[in-house]
Amino acid sequence: MNGGRITLRKCDKLQNRREFDLLKERGKAGRDPFFTVLMLPPGNGLESEIPRFAVICSRRFHHRAVVRNRARRLISEFFRLNKHRIRSCAILVIPRRAIIPENLWSVTAHMERILGKAGLMIPPAEFHDPQTPSAV
Repeated sequence: MNGGRITLRKCDKLQNRREFDLLKERGKAGRDPFFTVLMLPPGNGLESEIPRFAVICSRRFHHRAVVRNRARRLISEFFRLNKHRIRSCAILVIPRRAIIPENLWSVTAHMERILGKAGLMIPPAEFHDPQTPSAV
């Protein structure tokens, strides 16, 4: 147990080449001014009970590593905070330059819109947080 903290574990991330190749081959693309997202629901070669993600941010995005790392951190933070609201799937995020001046709240709004259109976000009415007590 991690003491009630919300963390990203190694198993939450896509890691091997086969997973990336499957996503690029069979994944459904969602585009936004901030990023391109490739999504692959379960049953298409990737079997997992939890949502898994990866971020690809190359030098073409920006020549400075500090800027690329900030973009990765914003996207990773969205997944860390919302992984319990995302249905089981594989997600690959490729940020665009428009994300550079943005903050976490705007990234969250854009990511929720893309994942919501794909039917991968659990709506608040269906979502039940196991850490909060239910009203009796």
